[in-house]
Amino acid sequence: MSIEIKSQAPIIIAHRGFSSENPENTIKSFQASVNAGFNYIELDIHLTADSEIVVMHDETVDRTTDGTGEIKDLSLEQIKKLDAGSWFDDTSLKEEVPTLEEVLIKFRNKVHIFIEIKSEEKELLTSLRNLLESLKWINDQDYDKSEERLTIPGISIISFLPAQLILSSQIFPELDHGLLTTTASDDLIAWCVTHSMVGIFPYVGSVNKNFIRKAHDSGLYVGAWGFENPKQLSAVNGLGLDGVTVDWPIKAGEILSK
Repeated sequence: MSIEIKSQAPIIIAHRGFSSENPENTIKSFQASVNAGFNYIELDIHLTADSEIVVMHDETVDRTTDGTGEIKDLSLEQIKKLDAGSWFDDTSLKEEVPTLEEVLIKFRNKVHIFIEIKSEEKELLTSLRNLLESLKWINDQDYDKSEERLTIPGISIISFLPAQLILSSQIFPELDHGLLTTTASDDLIAWCVTHSMVGIFPYVGSVNKNFIRKAHDSGLYVGAWGFENPKQLSAVNGLGLDGVTVDWPIKAGEILSK
């Protein structure tokens, strides 16, 4: 399905892939987003007990697999045996929990990935640096910060964890970083500017046109997350958001194309 979106419309970021119709944070979900023409995807990463980076939102495997336990206490071999698909609905088949490496290889040159840092280990960031370098997703001319942002292919780093963002911006000086927040305030704008963040990503229920204007005046990209239904997207359409993170990218495209 191809939708022409107005040039001033926000970009659509597929939240954990096309997660309204597929098990979240799986290869199937990311592929569905790409197949539908949505090449900006968001995903979450954690370290396993044996220091492999896997793609999953929660700290435990309980909600989105048939297993139990914290990711940090499980080996990659143990996690790979889990079913990350059948929980979604009665028609979904078994899916593996993907490693970030598998996602990066599968979608090389096809997507811009917003990687959310979910935990506070420094090792997660250093392992991520090694992985992105080894697969040549960084240290490339495409990552010159003087060039256009949000390129495809490309990587942006986002997190709710301020300390991790500060550390990440030191480890990845060539990548753009953004602060995820549950509120929208002048203090958070100031924090982003002070720490050289490129973007701020507040919860949709907290944003208004005045906040977006102030953030733009400070040179920040503004993306919103937490959309529970299309009506919420319609309500903020036209406020000047630069990006929206949604589970239903096709429906979002329809709204933003009007």
